[in-house]
Amino acid sequence: MSDLSTTSKSPPSNISQEEELVLNDTFVQPEPFTNSSKEHPKQWTSSTYNSAQRTSGRSSSSTYHSRSEKNRSSVSKSSTTPQSCANTKIVAIVEGRGIARGEIGMACIDIKNPVLLLSQFADTQAYLRLAVQLNVLKPLEVVMPNTSLEYGSKTKLICRIKELFPDMTTVTVQRKYFNETKGLQYIQELCATEYKTVEIEVSLKYYCLAACAALLKYFEFKQNATYATNSLKIVYCTIADTTMISMATARNLELVTNELGKVEHCLYGVLNHTLTPGGDRLLRANILQPPCDLNTINTRLDCISELIEKEELFYNLKSVIGKFVDTENLLSLCVQIPKEENVRSCEQKIANVICMKHTLELVKPLHNCLSSCSNGLFQTYFRILSDERFLKLQEKISLVIHTDARWQKGVLNMHMQKCFAVKPNINGLLDVARRAYSESVNDVSDIVKQLEKQYNLPLQVGYSSVRGFFIQIPCKLLSPQKELPSVFLKVNKYKNFITCTTEDLIKLNDRIRESLNEIYLMSDFFFVKK
Repeated sequence: MSDLSTTSKSPPSNISQEEELVLNDTFVQPEPFTNSSKEHPKQWTSSTYNSAQRTSGRSSSSTYHSRSEKNRSSVSKSSTTPQSCANTKIVAIVEGRGIARGEIGMACIDIKNPVLLLSQFADTQAYLRLAVQLNVLKPLEVVMPNTSLEYGSKTKLICRIKELFPDMTTVTVQRKYFNETKGLQYIQELCATEYKTVEIEVSLKYYCLAACAALLKYFEFKQNATYATNSLKIVYCTIADTTMISMATARNLELVTNELGKVEHCLYGVLNHTLTPGGDRLLRANILQPPCDLNTINTRLDCISELIEKEELFYNLKSVIGKFVDTENLLSLCVQIPKEENVRSCEQKIANVICMKHTLELVKPLHNCLSSCSNGLFQTYFRILSDERFLKLQEKISLVIHTDARWQKGVLNMHMQKCFAVKPNINGLLDVARRAYSESVNDVSDIVKQLEKQYNLPLQVGYSSVRGFFIQIPCKLLSPQKELPSVFLKVNKYKNFITCTTEDLIKLNDRIRESLNEIYLMSDFFFVKK
């Protein structure tokens, strides 16, 4: 992929550094798609301590069930802040040249959703339709051919995008990657069987196919991963049955944000009572681009009427749907194949299987909730959930995964779930590694108790994904004049806690990480084998 960048040319002296990067066709590296917020120190509770004591041969099922029931009973409302609408989309755009200028081909892929959106349309000189589409998608990056910077000057299209979306990253690649033949090959290879008819729709859409080829090639380069064969839902989008709302109109009506840039006091914030990230994204898309097809509108109104009339159905659906994880993101992770296998990819596979098991266990309750529905849309969902493949997949997972394995909130809780996900007595080395991990975790608690008794300090055990296990002391229980003994290292204040560690804890954390790495690698072997 090194040839994706064109040969560097010395740009004119009046071109800025940002423009020079684009001229040289250098890929702009955005921030990784991870939560940059700091982990809050978690207090070492009895439930997490009990879960750490599980050995490979004897798992504490009572602890498992107590935490699982607590997790299942809590259904929280989605926040009105658009965290689930975070920018994880990449869009490729190409415009016709000569007499075809104004013909736009566009392809969009969401890293957290295995759906490829394709479209081709004739736009005005002000690119109004393209602006509406980009405002709905809000992509992280826009990939364009390097011919958008002809002879050191930007084309009207790229200037318009920069004018309307100044915070959007624009990346240029060589024009040869916008290849319609390669784009059609990608569609034939990656499109799921249920959506194969899209090949007929796009077979003559030159610019749409060209954008598709460049987008998937750029995704492969950027994410260092490829999609599995027949794994993508590919949809050709038309604007015939949707309402076009310009950016100015959306801003003046405060549809998704108010004039202060906040989402709490706008239409989106008021209506957002969604329970899943997917529902959050769908609500935002429908506010910015609502359907104008009468049948679609009437079908949705009929669904609302039935939910109002059947109050029990409404609360049952709300209870079940609120337990789902981000299903679209889960599917995307399952169909992306990393080019390099490492500990992190193995850990991700285990987490995916646990989340998949959690999701499949919710299919039957959701299916039962929809059994009494009379609306056509609900009946369609009921038939989809009746697919026997859900049960077969669940049986396949149960061959390897422990019955009590659950998706849980919290880094430490998920470490425990991933560590003991594979059933015991399948592999002796795996059981030994898990026993060593449990003993190391128990040693952490013993060390902190000894220090607490030795120095007469109110010590607690904390955990974060970055630091591992550490010691925390509530500020209100520690005298301001009292200095900590020299045995405590890396002393910092975090909110209402004093955090620190010791040499023994640092060594134990290293040992725990090594044990976890061994467990993940051996567990991944059984997933691949099965």
